[in-house]
Amino acid sequence: MKRKVFFTAIILLALGGLLSAQHPVKPKVSEQSWRVLAKAQVAFDRADYGEAIALCEDARKSRGKELKWNSYVMQNTLSSPEVKKKGPFISDLMPVLKDREDFEALEIINAWLDRKGADYFDNSLPKLFEYLKRLNEYPECDFLLAKIYRLEGEYDLAMQFLKNSMKQIDLLDVPAQKYDIYYEAADLAKVIGNQNEWESYLLLVVANDGLYKDEASKRAMVRTVGLKRKDLVNYFFMLHRYSAVNSIRAYFELGQFYKSQKKIRDYWNMTADGVVCAFTWTLEILRDRNPEYTFKNLEGFFEECGRYEDVLAWANKNGVWKGFYEMAQSAIQNGWLNFGMNLLQTMASSCPDKYWAAAAKKAALDYAQPAEQAPAGQESAQ
Repeated sequence: MKRKVFFTAIILLALGGLLSAQHPVKPKVSEQSWRVLAKAQVAFDRADYGEAIALCEDARKSRGKELKWNSYVMQNTLSSPEVKKKGPFISDLMPVLKDREDFEALEIINAWLDRKGADYFDNSLPKLFEYLKRLNEYPECDFLLAKIYRLEGEYDLAMQFLKNSMKQIDLLDVPAQKYDIYYEAADLAKVIGNQNEWESYLLLVVANDGLYKDEASKRAMVRTVGLKRKDLVNYFFMLHRYSAVNSIRAYFELGQFYKSQKKIRDYWNMTADGVVCAFTWTLEILRDRNPEYTFKNLEGFFEECGRYEDVLAWANKNGVWKGFYEMAQSAIQNGWLNFGMNLLQTMASSCPDKYWAAAAKKAALDYAQPAEQAPAGQESAQ
């Protein structure tokens, strides 16, 4: 009898060990994938690319462990009778999970609600679980590897990692990082010499802000610049505002590209959108610095910008003054001479950047001279 009990105990212990081996283990805090990836970023910043690549692989392994643990916990939670009975909605299930003291599930759910919000998952626990099952992909890791391999001259491999990250762009912990990925892909495509891909990646940037696809806004801008009024430039910037700071660079670069392709309406659309976004962003900064400031005219806006060195530095870095200049040029090329000349003259007298003020003054004189020389009753060529 004793021998029978002994062997039964041995079998139970063996089964327990087997089940324990199959049971996913909750990852340690120090081994969380984002922490490991942060170490990889530090290695990258100090140009230790070999260490950065190794840590990226470690981060991916940690991500896999997190996926197994999250799946194990959520499967057990979703299969419980109380959860099945209460329904799929997270808001209804949270009290149930608290009553059940399902702390592991609560920890996972709360972590993702803090990151994404319940609306992202349609307040559905099964949808959150489906999202978690996709986390074997790691777009941030792919992005860092792409930057490493680009610096190493492995352009094809770098582009492959960028394309992998773009396929899973919705998995980014920080959604705005998608702009960094799109710009990196555009820059690499330019280095490789693939103009079509370069254009397509910049279009991905602007396609995310809403203004690019807003045909009503485009028509409204065209109607405005076609008006006959003395204060046309000021009126334009009184009417048209849009906040999309991440798209400014893409709008300006695409505007220059379409200019070189002699697509003058696209040149206008992209440049005008870029200026509107840059103007709106700068205006927000000025109002934050000086709550009493309100936009009355472009001359006053330029003067207010000139009061702050960091505003001027940001504008120069992001090509804002050049953007205003190109906006005037594109308006004139499209036949809106009144608006274009008004903008050039305003820049010539008030732009805080001396180079672009001088460029605007010269352009205004160049456009004015043919008009002065044209025979009476004839308009100059635009």
